[in-house]
Amino acid sequence: MRTVEVTDDLQAYLDSLVPKRDVVLARMEEEAEREGIPIIEPHEGMLLYLLVKIARAKRVLELGAATGYSGIWLLRGTDGGTLTTFEVDHKRAERARANFAEAGFGKQALLLEQDAVAGVAKLDERFDACFIDLLNVFPSEDVTRRAVELCLERLEGGALLMADNALRQGEVVAPKNQQAKNVAAYNRLVAAHPRLESVVIPIRDGLSVARVKG
Repeated sequence: MRTVEVTDDLQAYLDSLVPKRDVVLARMEEEAEREGIPIIEPHEGMLLYLLVKIARAKRVLELGAATGYSGIWLLRGTDGGTLTTFEVDHKRAERARANFAEAGFGKQALLLEQDAVAGVAKLDERFDACFIDLLNVFPSEDVTRRAVELCLERLEGGALLMADNALRQGEVVAPKNQQAKNVAAYNRLVAAHPRLESVVIPIRDGLSVARVKG
């Protein structure tokens, strides 16, 4: 079967089917476009929202907050749940906190300003879903594997493990730079892990979605 090429026009069509964003998300999208802030796009945001909602996740862990765009989608999917997220850039962290508050999640979002992998290692909490948005910036394959294992240790049976940029713009087919090698290593690890059942969805730059068995 022939694969449909996602052209700019087709992507715009897909995005047009996503419910109109409220003023907070709409403003954040405009800021991201203007300032070059890396955020997920509305179509992927809606998918994250639906996945979290379908899984009935109430406690969500996120690695890589940026200014809080994906975190808001995730929180809305929890129907009153909580988000623990990490961001090392102080200015972005401050903006994320303000955005969470404006979106009505000031008390439900805990943003920790520290390295995500080191920070997750210190957490005692258990979670129903995890979203990794740092595959493009992990320094090595070892750190990537460490992040996966740390997240898995904190996920309940039936929980979701999700990661953005799972296709690395196609570079995962024959990875040459370190970032592409990290993403490819993540995909191999998740696909072969005995505790996970997974798939990579070719939406935007690829979304890896896995369910913890048990």
